[in-house]
Amino acid sequence: MLTSDLTAFARRVAALNGQHEPGGLAPTAPVLALGTFERVGSNWLSDSLRAEMPQHNEPFRQQLSRKHPTSPHNRVPLELTGGAWLGELELHHLACALSDLYGYPRHLVKETNLFFSTDTTLTLLPYSPVLVLTRAPVGVASSFARGRLWKRWGYSERYAQVAVTARTARWRKEFETLLPQDDPEEPVALGRLMAVNALLLARALNGREYTVVSYEQHVKDSTGALGRIADLMNVDLPANEQVRPTGPTAADSTFATNNHKNELIASLDRHTAELVSKHASDALSRAAQTLDPQVTATAAEWLAGDDLYELHEPVARPRQAARPAAAGQKVPPPSYCPMAGVSWRNTLVTNSEMADLLTMLHAAGMPNTQCGTNLLLCPMPHGRGSRLRFDSKGRRWLVSPGFEAHPAYWVTWVGAAVMAAWSGARLPTRAEALEASLGAPPARNSDYAIGDASCVVEPGLGAGQVHHLVGNLQIWCSDGPAQDADLPEQRFLFGAAWNTPGTRAAVTAERSRYLLGSSRGVGIRLVRDHDTTQATGLGAWELAHRLNDWIDDLGGPARSLGELDHRLVTALTATAPIS
Repeated sequence: MLTSDLTAFARRVAALNGQHEPGGLAPTAPVLALGTFERVGSNWLSDSLRAEMPQHNEPFRQQLSRKHPTSPHNRVPLELTGGAWLGELELHHLACALSDLYGYPRHLVKETNLFFSTDTTLTLLPYSPVLVLTRAPVGVASSFARGRLWKRWGYSERYAQVAVTARTARWRKEFETLLPQDDPEEPVALGRLMAVNALLLARALNGREYTVVSYEQHVKDSTGALGRIADLMNVDLPANEQVRPTGPTAADSTFATNNHKNELIASLDRHTAELVSKHASDALSRAAQTLDPQVTATAAEWLAGDDLYELHEPVARPRQAARPAAAGQKVPPPSYCPMAGVSWRNTLVTNSEMADLLTMLHAAGMPNTQCGTNLLLCPMPHGRGSRLRFDSKGRRWLVSPGFEAHPAYWVTWVGAAVMAAWSGARLPTRAEALEASLGAPPARNSDYAIGDASCVVEPGLGAGQVHHLVGNLQIWCSDGPAQDADLPEQRFLFGAAWNTPGTRAAVTAERSRYLLGSSRGVGIRLVRDHDTTQATGLGAWELAHRLNDWIDDLGGPARSLGELDHRLVTALTATAPIS
């Protein structure tokens, strides 16, 4: 598909989901929340409206391989090529991913730091109202410093990638001088990157309506800020903003929103704060020589507010242990416990088990990532939460030390279904999960209590009991909501995760995702019927063959997205080979 056809492609997906034009009585296009940088309050926004709107966290920036033509991490993203083709698998995945964002009530899609793929993302969602989340540079820099995020999130490499893209033919004239390739220190690079991302966002939105909410506004008046957001999204404002728990601070509070702030304090020394401000300002000044004056003025307005912060000398924080507290904890062998008419596995699927399966599938000719699309698992960097990575030299999947007994997440439904077929088991239905969870103890790990998923072993429970029946991670189900046969298939998610509320209402709320969707809060729980055992499982070669046949089928006679997905579901759940 040519770049010039991207708009038509996006409109076809929108029309398939009932969105034929902007506005209307029942708009289904998602609200697109775009941050001028990371750490601008998007988690607060998400959690404040979680009960009102389905959530999607950075589906473009996080869940696409950096080789994917529309990925913000691709050094030559689709917008730059002037005529790049997307393969059949990429097209199918992109259409399903976009379709997943539509619905009524509106969904919320959060994206930050899209940089040079901002235009492409906005093109893919032509009818989405836009919310711009901003924060003054010293506030962002303070958050980066407190969490040591520059190193944890690999921002030296990110700066180098963006600087290279700025020198391509498409962007050289306007952006090359804004990002010198001089290996800058953290505050200098942060200031430049914040300015460039804000400029690219202002440039892409020039002429498109949007609403701005700054971090500083929501700290000073969160109710007022939430009201403006609710008006834009056409959703009801939550009757009472949830009171966040005030228990012990999570071991890793990077993504937690349960510690409300009411003061603007930057934990930076004056020299660092001045460097960040100066280099953001310098980049904006240079941009004024090549960009539309309105674009630079808008970006400057978004990055204002450094003077609102009170500087506090940074306090040394104890480093987190390299290994989690549960490292080395013994995990009981998998066993199945009769409950709610089926037998439930005692623990969630672990990282070690997932690594073994991925390694065997790779050897069988089914690599996890193809054409920039992740099929079974999204291999995020460790600092972003992934505990699994592929060792290209050893041609095997490895687990981050200490996380072997932690549950696998960032797993797609396809990955979960393949694990079930390999294990001689299946995924539970939503009805089975509802029945099994009746009377279950409250979730032990939810609502950022720990700050991440914990070991699959739940303290106080034995090998013959079901650990984390509710909590730690949500799980994929085998069934999904009824919908138009032409639309991509969806599968239910169930339960509570470390980063979602653990109330009964939240646990049982109906939610679903497309087959190749994934998140840091969703893993795998297996069940068995009376006639299934490990011996009934399918081998890695058979599973690889079925997946490869489906991928080949994408290039065959034209079929609807729903029919193609149905064939994939059948291939992964049928016991006999598919003809």
